[in-house]
Amino acid sequence: MEESHIQAEITRLKSLLTGNIFEDGETQQAIYDLKKQLNPAIEFQPQLDEDDDCLYCGS
Repeated sequence: MEESHIQAEITRLKSLLTGNIFEDGETQQAIYDLKKQLNPAIEFQPQLDEDDDCLYCGS
């Protein structure tokens, strides 16, 4: 998948977030998985992720 498609999918998924961690778990995981495709290093160094919300989502 191209970077632009991955970014578009991340944006789409973020628009689905409700703010309820229990309801958003699967969506947050999907976002994280896509982000790992763009930057695999975030798996072991989460501080490299430009989106601070991911650090606190619990995935």
